[in-house]
Amino acid sequence: ETVLSGAERDAVLAFSESKSDNLLAGMNANDYAMFSADFDQAMLDAITESDFVSFKQDRDAKLGGYVSRTINRVVQSGDFYAVIYDAVFEKDSAVALRVVFRVAEPHEVSGLWFNK
Repeated sequence: ETVLSGAERDAVLAFSESKSDNLLAGMNANDYAMFSADFDQAMLDAITESDFVSFKQDRDAKLGGYVSRTINRVVQSGDFYAVIYDAVFEKDSAVALRVVFRVAEPHEVSGLWFNK
């Protein structure tokens, strides 16, 4: 895993921030289409629309709704970029949020983790 900085970091954030915004806004709004709009096929298979309901209930029970985030770091590991955020949720203000993107365009979301 290589930590990116400068222009490399900025290039990843140029596409990742809006995709992370959509994903989190979709989660808060119970809108699967918005939540999954930038998913790759593996993510669409992993979190189907019916899975989204239980995923969302679990997230809400543990963390509450998403509030905000700050960028902790951007890393590259092989064919993937990961943006790690320090995220704030209604019930927990210290969540490590990791959103993984494919390096290849259109930089689809390929992973999503919420860690305490």
